[in-house]
Formats: sequence, C-alpha cells, structure tokens
Amino acid sequence: MEQGLYHIYYTWSEMPDFIDPTPNTPVDAVQFLSLLDLSPVSALLRRFYREPYKIKHPPEAMLRLFALQKLRRYKFLTELDRELDDRAVKLFGFKYKPSYKTVWHWLNKRVGAEGLETIHTELMKLVNQALAAQGIQMAKEVAGDAAPIQAQPRDREAAYNGHYKKRCYLVHHLICGKTGLTLNWIVAPGNIDEAQFMLPMLAKALADSFKPEVVVVDNGYAHYFNYEIPNLLGIKLLIGFRGRPKPSWRGKPKTLKLRYRKMIKAGRLDPQKLAELDVQADPEKNSLEGVLCALAVAGQHEYVGAYYRNQSLAEFQGDRKGWRSLYARPRSFIEGTHGHQKDWLDLDSLVEKGLRKARLHIALCMLSEVAVAYTRVQHGCVKALTSHAYIR
Repeated sequence: MEQGLYHIYYTWSEMPDFIDPTPNTPVDAVQFLSLLDLSPVSALLRRFYREPYKIKHPPEAMLRLFALQKLRRYKFLTELDRELDDRAVKLFGFKYKPSYKTVWHWLNKRVGAEGLETIHTELMKLVNQALAAQGIQMAKEVAGDAAPIQAQPRDREAAYNGHYKKRCYLVHHLICGKTGLTLNWIVAPGNIDEAQFMLPMLAKALADSFKPEVVVVDNGYAHYFNYEIPNLLGIKLLIGFRGRPKPSWRGKPKTLKLRYRKMIKAGRLDPQKLAELDVQADPEKNSLEGVLCALAVAGQHEYVGAYYRNQSLAEFQGDRKGWRSLYARPRSFIEGTHGHQKDWLDLDSLVEKGLRKARLHIALCMLSEVAVAYTRVQHGCVKALTSHAYIR
C-alpha cells in the first residue's frame, strides 16, 4: 500500500479488519491505530522537515506512535520505546524501529506542542467534513470550561489556584456539544483569569470552519466582552449566574441611548461612521440593534455587554427551569469530558515541570483523542467518538 514516499510493509491481505471496540470486543491499541489513514495530512506533516526527501521514518508512523503514548497511558517516552516491538513497528508503517533519540527529537524539537496543535486542528477539520458528509453537524452547540492540571512540586511556572486549592496549570478548552470532541484549548498558569480565554477559543473555532449557534460556559467567563462579541455575531450565549444577580444600569435601553448621544457629542461617532453603519444621529430613529452596533464601534463594550447580560438574566429569571435545561446538559457534558480525559488519557498526570512541558503533555492527550475519533469516522462509525475504554 503506497503512502506518500513510503510503503507500509504488509499487504492488504495481512492488514487487520476494522473492529470498533466494545465491551465484548476490546481491541489492541496498536492494531486500532494502524488503521488510521493519515494520508490527508501527509503534506502538513512533511512541512516539519527542512529537507523532506531525507526523511528516514514516515511522519505518519511517528504520529501513530505518539497517539499510542496516551492511549496506553505511558508517562515517559522510555515506556513507549520499550513497547515499540517488531509488530508495532510493522503495523505503524516504520521500515525499522526508530531510535529513542529520534523519537525524542521528533516530539520535542521537530514538532513540539504548537505543531501538535496544528495537526490536531487539521484532523478535527477532517472529522468535521466526514461527519458532515453523513448529515451530522458538529459544534452547533459548544461548551467551554477550565480543568486543573496538578503541577509538580516547585514548578515555578505553575501558580496556586484558590478555587481548586492547589498549585496547577489550567487547560481551558472548548468542546463540541454533540460529540464531546475538543475543538481547541489554551494552557495557562492556574492564577490567570479564565474570562480572557473564551473569545480566543471561540474565534479559533470559527476560523476552523465550525459555526456554533449556542455557547455555554460558567460564571468564571462572565465578562462584558464575552457577552458582547458572541451576541453581536448572532451566537446565543449562556453564562451561568451566581447568587442573586441583578440587572446592570449600563445595559438599560435608556442608558444606551444616552451613551449614544454622548459618543456623538464627543466625536467618537462622526457623520462618516454613522453613514458607514447606516444609523442616524438621533438614537430614537434607530433600532436598538443599531445603537448597540454603533456603541461597540465607539468602544463602549461594557455598555453593550451589560445589555446582553441583562437580556440573558431576564430570560433566566422569566423561565429558570427552561433556561437551566438549556444550560445544564452542555455543562455536564464538558465536566464529563474532563473526567474522561483524566481517566483514559492521563490528562491530570503531568510528570515534568514548566509551561512548555505542560502544553506538550496536553497536546498529546488531545492528539490521541482526535486520532481515535478520526479512525472511527474513517470506518463509518459516528457514535462514541471519544470512547477509549475498550482500546487496550
């Protein structure tokens, strides 16, 4: 079977049939990953080499190998190196076993965390395309949250988090509410305000051709920017409320119109901008949506965000049961994703120090998740894409 510039050294008759792992039919992880066709990302993988014609080991085989690391929950590359026997070498597509030094260099120097994130993005696009071809739309509903990753003692780049009461890193991630697959993520020390990460994750999801209609996050992301931007884009935002929330005076229509007049008086909304926005100088002659757009252009984000928060709060107070039913399912889904990734991919098992190593560890976990999902969809499976329980 030809694969790029290389050949996998077994014939089609020797190649095992695909079996979707179930309680009654667990499947060996090496055999499962050997059926992952990475030819759609071959060109991307070769861009990590300065001189692709000198490649000694197929990068597709290297990628399968690193997907195996977290599926088998190996903490160190030495464990992975010991398990790379003749059978695994053959099934993954190597001509011969790569040295430990080669494997270490490929992961830490050639590709690194950023490279793995780029590969993850491309694989997620392929999963999305494969599901769309079967009438399944990903990421119409997305959920975001942060999960703590316990840092090693005396890790100076980690930070203490008062909520979790430990020194840690936080992995902020956005998941598809239908499949549970991680769309993208950001890793940061545990003391950084999580509110600043929602919009970058949402922006990346949009850039990657996902089109969320509903975004669900907890109160930690309750910032006026986070209320403003999604709603201006036509995305319904559900941010959890704490205690006894009250509406903000800044978000009341009367206040917004008064602020609009002040922006015109201050020259922040000049005639040229008004013409470009197709709004009138008199706020009463505009729709409220027009006023909000103009205020956003004038940099009055706190007022615009306050309006959308007030709208969400009014919905919450008017129909708490209905609001919570929309909010609760995605929230429980992403919390389940955290637990699943910690149980089956050792997400919380960080054995090295430093933010760079934390990013690499988490990128490997996410790579394994999408590798399993892509293997499944390539063979016609559309359910339980994140299930790892029966891959041994």
